Amino acid sequence: MPVNAPRFRLRCWGARGTLPSPGPHALRYGGHTSCVEIQPANGARVIFDAGSGIRALGAHILKQQSESVQEVNELIHLFLTHQHFDHIIGLPHFQPLRSDHHRVVLRCGNATRDQLQELVQSVLAPPLFVSMPMLDDTLRIESCESGVPIPVGDGCAVHRLEARHNGGAAIFRIDDNLGPAIAFAPDNELSYASTDPLVVQWRAGIVGDLRNIPVLMHDAMYHNEEVARYAGWGHSSAEEATQLAIDCNAGRLVLFHHHPDRTDSEIDDLVWNCRSLAHRAGSRLQIDAAYEGMTLGV
Repeated sequence: MPVNAPRFRLRCWGARGTLPSPGPHALRYGGHTSCVEIQPANGARVIFDAGSGIRALGAHILKQQSESVQEVNELIHLFLTHQHFDHIIGLPHFQPLRSDHHRVVLRCGNATRDQLQELVQSVLAPPLFVSMPMLDDTLRIESCESGVPIPVGDGCAVHRLEARHNGGAAIFRIDDNLGPAIAFAPDNELSYASTDPLVVQWRAGIVGDLRNIPVLMHDAMYHNEEVARYAGWGHSSAEEATQLAIDCNAGRLVLFHHHPDRTDSEIDDLVWNCRSLAHRAGSRLQIDAAYEGMTLGV
């Protein structure tokens, strides 16, 4: 690795939750749903979630392949945090699934291998989509278990942590030889108001698992005035995400899974409110909101 080169490069292709929401209210942060691309220094390609943003990512990958002077036969690691529609809606439109030059390994954080196979057979087949017989060659389905690191190229691994979300979901953390680097938690109900011992214990475990994480991308579906109204829906407020980032001494918090009706200016206000909260807590935490095209070096 060159001196001062980033350990990982991250690009956001979709940051909304619930359903795609393009329109004049979303010109800066975008309207596509959950999809984040991470490229470790080892050259692997890791994708978290297959929301509507993955369509543009797939086109980008094929464009890179067509411009390469060398023959490309790329292995892509695609992790779904869970099976809710906004996190899988783009899967049929991911062009590498139809490419002779790419192979995709698919895993899901709230499904067994057999359950994920059933999902694929439902979503990537008639009547919901055209028949895709090439999947026998381009797609491999694997399990995704807690406590079992999943290698993604030399020296890097993805870890599955348990999120609190209806139907189950995962938090993914990607590490290299220097330790944890990025955590991705798009659907996760922190419930800081809860005194339930099980919730308190779970939250303490997450803080431990994410201790000193350089980048935390976390569910910020609501603001504090809304979150009590939607208790049990499986999401957090931006302020709760900020508190988690402070508790685990994260270097940077990227607010994610924006409400589909949230306007650009309202997201701006959330960012400033969260920065103020961190400042009052004496934290040096950096806080931004994810937007389509956002790129980070970690």
